[in-house]
Amino acid sequence: MEHMTALTLYFVAGLAAGSWFGVQTLLILALAVLLEAGASAILLGATTGLSWLLVGQVALQFGYLGGMYLRGILERAGIVSIVPQSRRS
Repeated sequence: MEHMTALTLYFVAGLAAGSWFGVQTLLILALAVLLEAGASAILLGATTGLSWLLVGQVALQFGYLGGMYLRGILERAGIVSIVPQSRRS
């Protein structure tokens, strides 16, 4: 049961990152999944850690893809207007 909860949280985090944030946030979330999978590998074994890493990253990526798709739909419908920001150096 806790695996499904974690996968749901990964998917929702990816969905939020794809809807509101850029790729930098996705990379930070991917690093967090990597660290969690490393802890899982230490505590539960290498096979469990590697499978946890693979499944967690896939859920995060699909969530991000879904968030980008959702943002595109909302922009086309005129519900959301995202103004491009210039980078300040």
